[in-house]
Amino acid sequence: MKMLEICCSPRKGNTEWLMRKLMATAEKRGAKTELIALRERNIKMCDGCLACEKTYACHIKDDMQGIYDRMLSADAVVLGSPDYMDAPTASAMNFIHRMYPLYGKIKGKRFASVVVGQVTGVDGIASRGKVEDYFKSIAGLFGLDYRGSISVAARDPNDASKITDIGKQCEDLATKILK
Repeated sequence: MKMLEICCSPRKGNTEWLMRKLMATAEKRGAKTELIALRERNIKMCDGCLACEKTYACHIKDDMQGIYDRMLSADAVVLGSPDYMDAPTASAMNFIHRMYPLYGKIKGKRFASVVVGQVTGVDGIASRGKVEDYFKSIAGLFGLDYRGSISVAARDPNDASKITDIGKQCEDLATKILK
């Protein structure tokens, strides 16, 4: 099993820490894992040219080209993002838009998400659930096999590491992804 994790956080913090913990759990079970931190990549904005609808390739030559290949060879993809005002980060949104050339090519791959948000949204409801729902809808659009999510409340650096059952949450999601 080859698992690719895409971290869409603009900083090294709770989201990446949690994704690495999930990776370590999956590796203990025999999976080969790789984490790509988008903040370390040069990925330009989708220009909406729609050429990929005909060519199934993106004309923009940047670091996304190598990520396409990794996604195609992976058995499972995990997308992780902090919650920014009830939405994924801008880099997550751009990444999803740039995934369009893979439409139809990644159908059936296992997919999961990692979402880190604050304790509550403005209306008193945990806002990270909206990002999780969005990722689940993206899985549906691409025909991915959605296996679940870890969604935690963490704001300050290292908050995720203080969650008492975080190991169990990683074990549970790894089980869903790998089975």
